[in-house]
Amino acid sequence: MDQPGTLIKFGKLEHLQQLRDEGLLYLNNLPYFWGIEDEELRGDPCDCAIQVIRGPKVTMVMPDGNEVTLCTDYTARIRPSKPEKINIFCMYALRPLIEGAFPVDEKNLRFGDHALILMNRDEFIRRLESSLKSQQIVGDADLVEYVNDEHTGKLGPFRKFNGFSYQYEWRLVCYEGAGEPRIIRIGSIRDISVILPANEVNKQIQIHFVEPVGEPARP
Repeated sequence: MDQPGTLIKFGKLEHLQQLRDEGLLYLNNLPYFWGIEDEELRGDPCDCAIQVIRGPKVTMVMPDGNEVTLCTDYTARIRPSKPEKINIFCMYALRPLIEGAFPVDEKNLRFGDHALILMNRDEFIRRLESSLKSQQIVGDADLVEYVNDEHTGKLGPFRKFNGFSYQYEWRLVCYEGAGEPRIIRIGSIRDISVILPANEVNKQIQIHFVEPVGEPARP
């Protein structure tokens, strides 16, 4: 994440306190996200799909004039092998230079009634990378790119449909897990984070654009 900004984790207070005090990251595995039905919050049957294939409805007109449907519109997902060994941890990427990333869309409050805000995002990522390396955990972390909801073709772990774009997601994807939820501890992050009620995030964070000396102020 090379753009200015920070990362926010929305969730239950008890879970965020564990993240702050122990650096505890809880990573569900891929089938967990496939199985949730929660109106484009956590559940995504296409998450990490290698490729999405779509096809049209096909009909055939018989000699008697009757129309027979051979197949309806379809969407096929090519999923990765051993998905149970892929684990994911997600945060909101607040980037003030990206239109729409702030104020935070209130739909994100559905993740939980509190929010952990990183005061030093780069230090958090440094500690995370160090922990993954010391534990020999194979993983990638990056911002999610959002594509048209009718997208056909490649997806992968860092591309999702526009329906999820309000989440402005940064995610950690770890591989070669044990086939169950995974816990990673990076040590206390009390010195670089703060916990607030989720509905206070847009009130407590302020963004100011300071114009260079000699240039007219923005209207």
